[in-house]
Amino acid sequence: MRPALEALLGKTGLKVLEYHLEKLLHGDPYSILCTEPHRFYLAMKNIFGEGADAMVQVIAKKMIDKGILETSSPSEFLEALKDPQKGREKLLKMLKLF
Repeated sequence: MRPALEALLGKTGLKVLEYHLEKLLHGDPYSILCTEPHRFYLAMKNIFGEGADAMVQVIAKKMIDKGILETSSPSEFLEALKDPQKGREKLLKMLKLF
C-alpha cells in the first residue's frame, strides 16, 4: 500500500499522512489496516472527513493499478474497510501479499 500512497501523495505528503495515522491509531497504520481495517478507515475519516471515502477509493484504484490489490472495484475495497465484522476477512482476500 505504501508505494500506492507515495505515488499519490509524494514522499512528503506520505510522511504527513503516516504521522497523523500513527498518532490516531497508536501504531503502524499498515499493520492496523491488515488487522483492523475498520479502525484504519475511522482514522482516515478523522483526517479527511467527508472526503475519506473518495480518498480511500483513489488509493484502492492506485493499488489495483500497481497489482497490490485484487478486487473488482475500488468501492469493494472501501466496503471492506467500512465493515467492522467481516472487513478483515474481505480485505485479506483482496490483498496480494506474496
